[in-house]
Amino acid sequence: MGFAILSGAGLFQGEYANRQVHVHRTSQAYSSSNEIDLTDALNEDEKVCATAPVFVVEAEADGSITGDMLENLTVDQSGKKLIGTIPASKTYFVDYYVVKDSTVVDELQIDAENFGGYYYVEASTLFRRQNDGFDMPAELTFPNVKIQSNFTFSMASTGDPSTFSFTMDAFPGYTYFEPRRKVLCAMQIINDPHAANTNILPVFPHDDAESLPEAAEDSVSPFQVMDAEASLELGNKTAGDLVKSATISDNGSVTAELYKIDEAWTDFSASGPNTGYFFPTQINVPGGDEMTLAKKNGEGEYSNEKIVPYDETIVARIAEDSGTSVITDLRITVKDKEKKVIAESELHFDNITYGDTKPKAQ
Repeated sequence: MGFAILSGAGLFQGEYANRQVHVHRTSQAYSSSNEIDLTDALNEDEKVCATAPVFVVEAEADGSITGDMLENLTVDQSGKKLIGTIPASKTYFVDYYVVKDSTVVDELQIDAENFGGYYYVEASTLFRRQNDGFDMPAELTFPNVKIQSNFTFSMASTGDPSTFSFTMDAFPGYTYFEPRRKVLCAMQIINDPHAANTNILPVFPHDDAESLPEAAEDSVSPFQVMDAEASLELGNKTAGDLVKSATISDNGSVTAELYKIDEAWTDFSASGPNTGYFFPTQINVPGGDEMTLAKKNGEGEYSNEKIVPYDETIVARIAEDSGTSVITDLRITVKDKEKKVIAESELHFDNITYGDTKPKAQ
């Protein structure tokens, strides 16, 4: 209120009776096949506004933004998910708006006449309440600014992150959602202390009957890329007849270029289907006696569990002749002779290139 007196700003709460307002939000989310689920980033009563701008940019594992933007995404009916052509098993930075009741959002407005500007700037910060010290999220919006050209920044050869400061001249302008009134700056203070996920559970629970499937020294995927000349023990084919190139990351993510098998490979399956694209891999788990294989295609849980004797060589059909996915993820659970789980790991076929048949040797 003191700032409102000094600056001539207008501070009001719940000014729109029985109305909702837009609040800017950014989140990082992990994608599944053709969708990004923002449920954990939203309160139970919050929804992504389907009519407001939504920006989705791919991010690296450390959270840094690559600049590769996804387009033509839509918000599903629940308001919690983004739907479109989205690669699975990737991290994305999502910039969007949620709709909240106006009674929980304060607005601080600085009015002025419009002189023109160039950028629409939004920033996130915290607003500390004086009476109890509670930090509330606050969103700053500058609808019309020009960045001065006298900013500087520095870089360090050590690889440490650096920051730079710049000065913006703020001009009056319209926000996305109110084209009838211009402001220099608008601040939203979110008086909503509830976390997005209220069901908080310990991450180090203890169960007297627990059995940890992964040993302490086994912190990476036990899957290995097979040598091109390695026999598959399925007829006369070798690993090089199925795979042109492949890598498997520590978390089981597979990047590979596959050859198409267009003749009936009856040694793989006499009953079919026995054409398409196959991925061979090796696994080395000392003491293994039995394996349980489970698979899934896109969303949902693993299913189609199959128990087989332990074998170091595993060949999975992951796509049809057309490249249409049959399996997106493969999970293997290895047990010893006492039926105790001694290893469990997964393969994620999220970066596969489907090629033609392997050229015949001249």
